[in-house]
Amino acid sequence: MKKLLKQIDIFTIFNDDELSRLERYLTVQTFEKDAVVIKHDEIKKSLFIVLNGKIVSILKLPEGIMRNHGKYFTGDFFGVTSVFGNKPPVADYSAAEKSELLVIHEKELLELVENDTVIAIKFMSHLLNLTIRQLRESSNILADVVQWGENASRRVITDELTGIYNREFLEDALENFFDISKSNNKPLSLLMLDIDSYRKINEDLGREIGNKIILELVILIRSIISKHGIIARYGGDEFSILLPEADLTKATAIAEQIRKEVETYDFSKYLSTKHVTPTISIGISSFPETATDLITFRKKADASLYRAKEVGKNKVVCIK
Repeated sequence: MKKLLKQIDIFTIFNDDELSRLERYLTVQTFEKDAVVIKHDEIKKSLFIVLNGKIVSILKLPEGIMRNHGKYFTGDFFGVTSVFGNKPPVADYSAAEKSELLVIHEKELLELVENDTVIAIKFMSHLLNLTIRQLRESSNILADVVQWGENASRRVITDELTGIYNREFLEDALENFFDISKSNNKPLSLLMLDIDSYRKINEDLGREIGNKIILELVILIRSIISKHGIIARYGGDEFSILLPEADLTKATAIAEQIRKEVETYDFSKYLSTKHVTPTISIGISSFPETATDLITFRKKADASLYRAKEVGKNKVVCIK
């Protein structure tokens, strides 16, 4: 094993005698392809170092969305937060191919500290330096910890006013679901909608009333699509609705239901004596019927919404 250790960055600072003393605290574990090494909600209190093979980490986001987090090859390590911080990792780690990992458990690390303090301090100091360097070199690691960490994730992915998902989350969701739909040959639809008279509402009745109408609209839409899709606030009075496994016919039916419910909804408690009736316009894009790539998929939904505005508002439009 000593020969292998010399090829790994963590152990290059040790001489042969030190490696001989250190290796008794290390074990080798083999993981077959797709085997889970550690889950995001699991505290194993073990440090893992890749001897050979490939380990991948995947973030599990809301709505079942998976986001690639990192790749680990020979010499790379993970599990630092579990060993030293008693915290679970932010992602799931699994073997992308058959892999061998060096593992040092908390128990063995404590024994190392007790039996060979000098080696232990040298090892942990070097590990800390490498971890800091890793964070400096990879802004993605730090960003993921901040963005998807237990305390920050809800704040980052939701809209402050409505509590529904925000534009940033939608972008992640859209890319993930489009890839899944394409690989599985299943339909996917996107609705883009906004309130036709929102500017007039704000001008005549004030932003507070405008916000209340947005909140009512969100409640209304969520009651319709709760079993069908994901709603996000794209910005201002504009919303996006992602409909997995919905073809153009189904998406059009859902869009029409939303449009009609809004058209007939009683907003009078907010409108006072002003003659303003909120309605919405909706644009639809559907894979694969109107678009077969992600960029066109997005553009078709935007263009369809714009066309709905052009032809008189309070319309559902799909440009094919």
